[in-house]
Amino acid sequence: MDLDPEIRFHLATDVHAYVTALLDRADGSECRLLAERLEQSFYHLRITRDLDRARQYLRERYRENPTARFGVVAPSRDRDLRDFGIANDWQATKRRRHGPWYGDGEESPDSCRHLRDAITEFGAQGLELDAVLLAWGTDLMRKAGSWTNHRARGYRGAVVHDPFRLRLNAYRVLLTRARDANVVFVPPMEEMDETAEFLMSSGFQKLD
Repeated sequence: MDLDPEIRFHLATDVHAYVTALLDRADGSECRLLAERLEQSFYHLRITRDLDRARQYLRERYRENPTARFGVVAPSRDRDLRDFGIANDWQATKRRRHGPWYGDGEESPDSCRHLRDAITEFGAQGLELDAVLLAWGTDLMRKAGSWTNHRARGYRGAVVHDPFRLRLNAYRVLLTRARDANVVFVPPMEEMDETAEFLMSSGFQKLD
């Protein structure tokens, strides 16, 4: 009776350690070791450049589990995901009803299980799903071996002292929302190639 909470505690610790290594230290070797530990604990890191393939994987994974919750999460400051069918802008997400999105089954048009409507780091903070489809935006990319936020949308009417740190923290939230699996979709854009390659070299396994 007490094993599951204990296992979950250690798994959560490993997930946070992995995300810290990925974002703060960008240490591929450390990430790979942590990713192996997560895989052995049945926590799966997957990556694809094909959004439909990511959706197919999650639907197949939880087809026999109607109570499982999985949905699309995306960063709020990206400017390109909308071109790939991910509506992460403020106008779209302000209409999102978070209660039904998290709690409703597939009979509800608002359910996260449809893998249609995305929530951003603001709607995801403090809440978890069984799995997430993380749409990785151009607001945080690898360029010449480092993370950069040079393509992120700005903050209108607000004084932001460290927008780069805010981008890292946004992805820290998005990368730690899943209990079982984190499936990353990296848009098939040439400028995102280095990001996809880095994530794969850091332990994310490519979906066939």
